[in-house]
Amino acid sequence: MLLLNGRFDLPPTRYTPMATISALSALPSRRLVAAVPLAALLLVTSLSVQSQTGGQPPPKVPVIQIEPSTATVYKEYTGRTEANRHVEVRAQVDGILQSREYVEGQRVETGDPLFQIDARPYEAAVHEAEADLSSARATLAAAQRDWRRINSLFDRGVASEKQRDDALSALETAQAGVQIAEAQLESAQIDLDYTSVEAPIPGIAGRRAVDPGNLISVGDRLASIEEIDPIQVTLSYPVDDPFADTVALNPTPERTTPAEIVDITGPGGKAITGELNYRSASIERGTNSIQLRGVFVNPGDFLRPNRYVRVRLQVDEVQDAVIIPETAIGTGAEPNSTVVFVIDEENSAAQRRVELGPMSDQGRVIRSGLEPGDRLVIDGLLKVRPGAPVDPQEPSEGNGG
Repeated sequence: MLLLNGRFDLPPTRYTPMATISALSALPSRRLVAAVPLAALLLVTSLSVQSQTGGQPPPKVPVIQIEPSTATVYKEYTGRTEANRHVEVRAQVDGILQSREYVEGQRVETGDPLFQIDARPYEAAVHEAEADLSSARATLAAAQRDWRRINSLFDRGVASEKQRDDALSALETAQAGVQIAEAQLESAQIDLDYTSVEAPIPGIAGRRAVDPGNLISVGDRLASIEEIDPIQVTLSYPVDDPFADTVALNPTPERTTPAEIVDITGPGGKAITGELNYRSASIERGTNSIQLRGVFVNPGDFLRPNRYVRVRLQVDEVQDAVIIPETAIGTGAEPNSTVVFVIDEENSAAQRRVELGPMSDQGRVIRSGLEPGDRLVIDGLLKVRPGAPVDPQEPSEGNGG
């Protein structure tokens, strides 16, 4: 500091109050008396600025004005994929397994051949049944002729009543014989058809359980088929879930819940969507949870059973909600407390405690602590101090703009 023309001329460099006082102490005493008021003024001004801004201009922070809107609340649950239907293919007749007609692990359609059992014994049984049916029909024809003749004679008083009854009994017996023969032929034909084992449902055919050449019996397992388009997903939620009583977590076949698998995309990057249609009536032991089931489209058999997935559900919709970005939320001094910073008309920051609500696509829902019209700091909370001024800025795309 220099004294020029009876006044102090401060150098352009940054100064501190202590440096100013040191410079003044080096002056003659009669000049010091005149300089003391100026030094005191500089000291008070400097301390005031430093106490509010730390000697720096107010920090620039992005600020938004709170406006209520509709919050769509989603929640994710862990699920596991399962086959929509699982069928054990078993032999329905005895015999020698002659061949396997499908490729293991490949998709089959309903009616596709899987195995061939030696059909010759069953073809012979069909021929025998056909011959028995022909014999029964011939017996019926003879009984019908006898009945017509005896009945005519009875009407003319030539045949006795006993002869008429015997002819009628023979006719009814012959008719029953034909029905028995027809049933035996149908049974033989069914057994013959069973020698060609076909896929009962569409799906992925698994490994063979028996090799061709083996003698198999009725009930022996040959293979399995899993239908995975559509595919099922089972998931569960705890009984104390905050959305446990909502319609979304209580689906029925008549009132399904739309759902989406979020951690996996299907062919072509398309989302895998479906719906929940079942809620267990009982609580699972050990986990204290309730099971849900959904059905999802699975083009190209993209998903396979026993895979863990994340299922996203819309569990709520909040009207006139206060929604803020997660970057606006800080931790309070009290345990388990959350706070935000609001800006008053003089652009000074004030800390305010808030109660958090559910997370939505638009941001975090605030149950209490903020009102429409409040100006909220949405990022850079480390630069903000309670009671200190800030320089509010329009938010950019990256921080909530």
